[in-house]
Amino acid sequence: MRLFLDTEFNGFGGELISMALVPEEGTAWYEVCELPAVINPWVKEHVLPALRKPAIPLNVMRSLFHIYISQFESPDVYCDWHADAEHFCRLLEGNDYGSSLDFACSLHVLKTPKGVPISADPHNALADALGLKVWYLNGR
Repeated sequence: MRLFLDTEFNGFGGELISMALVPEEGTAWYEVCELPAVINPWVKEHVLPALRKPAIPLNVMRSLFHIYISQFESPDVYCDWHADAEHFCRLLEGNDYGSSLDFACSLHVLKTPKGVPISADPHNALADALGLKVWYLNGR
C-alpha cells in the first residue's frame, strides 16, 4: 500500500501544525495540532487560513495517528520534502519507548518539479497530499 504524506509546520525547521496521509485506496487522515505560541508570519498568512479544521492537542493527534497508521502493514510512504518524513517519524514516537509505535514502513522523499504537484487548496496538508498522490499515480 502506498500512502501520500504532507505536513505543514511553523516555518523552516518549525513545529508540526498539520499532517495528512492519503492512501491509494481508502479513507484519508488529516489533523491539525495545537498551534505554537509564536507563529511565523508567512505561516500565519498562508497556512493558517488553509487549515479548515479545528486544532487538537498533540498527544490526541498522536493517538489518532497511531490508530490510523496501524491499519497498514509495511506501507510505502511518499512525500516531497524531507521535513514531512521527519514529522511523520516524530509522530510514531510516544513519551517513552513503551508508548512509541514500533512500525515498519518505507519512506520515499520525491523530487518534484517546481510548481508540481498541483494542490486544489495550497498549504492545506490534505489537499497537498492528494495532489501528490494524483501527480505520482498519473505517471509523474
